[in-house]
Amino acid sequence: MYNYASKHHGFQYFQSSDYVTHGNKKIISTMKFQLDTLLETLGKPGKYQLGIFFLLACNYFPLVFNIVIMGFFGYSPKHSCVSDIYGQSGRNGSAVNGSLAPRLEACSSTYFLSGGINKTVTCANDPNSHWEFYTEEREATIVSEWSLVCESKYLSKLAATIYFCGVMVGGLLFGYLADKYGRKPVMLVTLYTPILIGLGTAFSNNYYLYVALRFFMGMFLQGLQTTSYVLVMEMFLPRYRGVAGAMLEVFWGIAVLLVAPIAYLLQNWRYMQLAISLPSILAIAYIWLTPESLRWMILQKKMEPAKALVQKITKFNGLPYPTEQMDAINSHNKISTEAARQFSFFDLLQTREMRKRSLILFYLWFAVAVAYYALLLNMTSLKGNRYLTFFISALVDMVAFIAVVFIVRKCQRRIPLLVFFVIGGVACIIAGIIPFILEDKNLRGKIVIACAIIGKFGASGVFSLTFLYTSELYPTVIRNIGMGSCAFWARLGGVVAPQILALGDLSHKSISVIIIGVITLVASILLLLLPETMATKLPDTIEEVEDKNGTDSIREDEENEDLMVQKEEQL
Repeated sequence: MYNYASKHHGFQYFQSSDYVTHGNKKIISTMKFQLDTLLETLGKPGKYQLGIFFLLACNYFPLVFNIVIMGFFGYSPKHSCVSDIYGQSGRNGSAVNGSLAPRLEACSSTYFLSGGINKTVTCANDPNSHWEFYTEEREATIVSEWSLVCESKYLSKLAATIYFCGVMVGGLLFGYLADKYGRKPVMLVTLYTPILIGLGTAFSNNYYLYVALRFFMGMFLQGLQTTSYVLVMEMFLPRYRGVAGAMLEVFWGIAVLLVAPIAYLLQNWRYMQLAISLPSILAIAYIWLTPESLRWMILQKKMEPAKALVQKITKFNGLPYPTEQMDAINSHNKISTEAARQFSFFDLLQTREMRKRSLILFYLWFAVAVAYYALLLNMTSLKGNRYLTFFISALVDMVAFIAVVFIVRKCQRRIPLLVFFVIGGVACIIAGIIPFILEDKNLRGKIVIACAIIGKFGASGVFSLTFLYTSELYPTVIRNIGMGSCAFWARLGGVVAPQILALGDLSHKSISVIIIGVITLVASILLLLLPETMATKLPDTIEEVEDKNGTDSIREDEENEDLMVQKEEQL
């Protein structure tokens, strides 16, 4: 029941034991057929499956909250350097022991003293000075609380990078644990542990404790996403998995929408952390409500708990117990001696066509993660009302997610992907160029905000559609490995995204947006080198991918739907 992809990347949508290869010919395991037949008898889907889907989809809320809220945690309010000796200041400045009001800057200030003497104070080097942040009465961010400005400005972006490092570790660790010990126990651990981590984060008394806890938050929440997604995919018949995956994206979008009102109502980062952590206590009922994966139990030959779950599902859905199917599965488990060839990451790169596809897909996943997370984290730094701007961008994201639901069923894959990539890239480049060519600050700010929102729309569309397109480009025997490897590059993109924003802090904010746009447009060019996959037979072996004529046959509908969106955000 073990495969490379699930061990190293947290995916186990297809089991390697489902397929046995002899030479160049694939024989579909009878176990896969029997499992799908069993799922048919349990509802298509039934009330039980829909209820469990809703519970598992709600697991996306703490996951998304903790990613998106970083933009509000790391918001940098206007501030000034104030000397404790020479003067203190409100917004307009006032002097003490000085004849004129001081000129207050973000990192240093100049005091005009009696006798024509000027004194410049730099807060980072003067122990008798401090930063004064111009915030609302209830407002507090990690930047204002720990003075993460000027020479320490990079620490705010570093906190986001460290979070995504935790995400990378969690994807590697919990995918393996879920394969070995089961989806449900790992899901419960990764659901409840972030409650404690969130409490610790909210009461952190220094920056270093904060980033350490955020690392573990990212690690555990990635495990929650992985196990929740796999539980959903293994619960449904192949033809419903595409819809289920798309609906998980909708829950992602709803969670993003909720962040803006939460941040607006609370404004203090500590209260926000408590608000997004404590509600998970209500999920204590998941211990009794959510089942282990029926597929995992059967493939692990845990037949007694599997029979009990089947009994529970059929009773809830008002269906007869499938005695014949369960007996057939039980008999197969007892006599099965099939051994599948073990594939590895190196199979992605051994042949010319697979190498081309894999390297391009790695870059595509990296590019979309950089664009999505960088624009997401930067949304609160734009001029204007950051809460309203963020909420509008979240609404636009929902449009992209819903559009993809229809696109994947009716349209080609490559052209819509290309359009989303170009929209995102061009919008980012325009947003970066506008400040250099437009003098009207008011109009300039509005255009930049509009371009940022449009760019994020493009990135959201790519994020949703890339997963399906990737699954159709890889053959069955290495699909898990390919998807998992691409997911790793998406996580790497999440790590890099905050540092690209940090480059803008060192020079000009437009630079980082232009870099994002260029990365995205390069991805759109590389996309043209990949084939269209709609109305073609999904490849099963590497040999079929190398056979140029193998892409001309018509794909069966259920085979297409068997491999639709199985995303692990994340990217």
